[in-house]
Amino acid sequence: MMWKPIIAAAVLSSVLLQGCSTRQLPPPSGVSQAVYFDANWRTKVNGDSGEQTETYNIVPQGDTLTLVTNRGAVYELLQSNGLQVKHIDTQMKPSAGVSRDGDRVFFGTYDGELVAVSLADESVLWRKTLTSEILSETGNGEGRVAALTGDGWLTVMDASTGETLWRDKEDLPALTVRGTTAPVIVDGKVIAGFASGKVKAYNLQTGDQIWEYAVGKPEGRYEIERLTDVSGRFVIANNMLYSVAYNGTVTALAMQTGRPVWQRNISSAVGVAVQGNELAVIDQDNVVYSLNARNGSTLWQNDTLQGRDLASPVFYKDYVAVLDRGGWIHLMNRETGVTEAWTLADSRRPAGSRMVSNDEQLFILTPTANVTALHYW
Repeated sequence: MMWKPIIAAAVLSSVLLQGCSTRQLPPPSGVSQAVYFDANWRTKVNGDSGEQTETYNIVPQGDTLTLVTNRGAVYELLQSNGLQVKHIDTQMKPSAGVSRDGDRVFFGTYDGELVAVSLADESVLWRKTLTSEILSETGNGEGRVAALTGDGWLTVMDASTGETLWRDKEDLPALTVRGTTAPVIVDGKVIAGFASGKVKAYNLQTGDQIWEYAVGKPEGRYEIERLTDVSGRFVIANNMLYSVAYNGTVTALAMQTGRPVWQRNISSAVGVAVQGNELAVIDQDNVVYSLNARNGSTLWQNDTLQGRDLASPVFYKDYVAVLDRGGWIHLMNRETGVTEAWTLADSRRPAGSRMVSNDEQLFILTPTANVTALHYW
C-alpha cells in the first residue's frame, strides 16, 4: 500500500525537528529582554550537526566537552575557553551523537557499525557491525555498552572489545517515527525504550527481563494515530525514570519495579529535563510545560512558541532554555514561565545540536561548524 511511506515521511518531517525547514523564523515578538546573551567563545570544527536538531549532542565530563560532527570528527574541548584537547578524524559518517565512558567514546553509523574511540590513544579501538543503523547514543557503564538499532534489537557488548554478550528484540509496529531512545545502564540494569511504546529493564549481566511498562498505548483507527514510540531521552532522578511517548504520555516510573508513580497525557517527540523537583517538557504543539517532578502537577505552561518546532528543553540557571528550528534560543523564567530573553545560537540558520548546560554556560554545535558557548548577563 502506497500511503504508508507517504505517511511515514510526513511524520518523520514533523517530529525529527527539525531544522529541515529552510523558512526563516523571525525573532519572538512582544518579549521584553530581562537579560542579554553573549558568546564566551566559538571554536571551529571539522563538520557540523547537519539539519536534524536532535541527532547530535555534546557530552560534558569534568572540565571538557566531547562531541562528534557529521563528518566523523571526534573532539574534546575545554569548557572554559573552547581550546581543543583532542581531535580524532575517523572518516566515518555518524548516524547519532556520542556517549562517553571514561576514556572511551562511542557512536553509531548509518552502516550499522558501532565505533569505539580512545581519546588517550586518539584512535579507533574497535568497530562492531550490528543488525541495522543506530539512531541514538549508546548506554554505558559497568564495563558494558548497550546499543538500540532501528530494527528493534537491543545489543549489550563488552565495552573494551565490542564482544556481544546478549541481545533481545522487540517487534516493531507497522509504522514508527524512525528514531530510538538511548538506552541507559544504571545499578546493574539496562533500561531501553522501544517503538512499541514499551520501556523494559534487563539484568545487565544475564539479559533477563526484570520489568516492563507500556508508556505509550496504540489507539485509533489508522496507523498514524497509533504511533506510540518511546521518544526523547530518558532522565533518571529522584529514584525515578522519566520518559515520554509519541501520541502517549509523560511517565515517571519507579526504578526498582517499573511501576508508574505518575502519568500525564502530554504527547512529545523530544525529551524531558529534570532538575530537583522541576520537570520541563514540550508537547507536539510546542507548548512548554513545567511540572512537579514528584507528582506530575502543572507549575506553569507557555504557549507563545507554537509553530517554532522546539528541541528538548534544558535547565540553565534561573531559566528553562529551548531552541527552535530557526536557531533562536528562548529563556523562560523557571518560576513564572514567562519568556524573558532570546538570541540566535550562532547565525540565522536551522538549529544545531541538542543544547547542554554546565549551569554557567549553554553549549551547542551549530550548522556553521562552530561549537558555541553562550552565557547571559
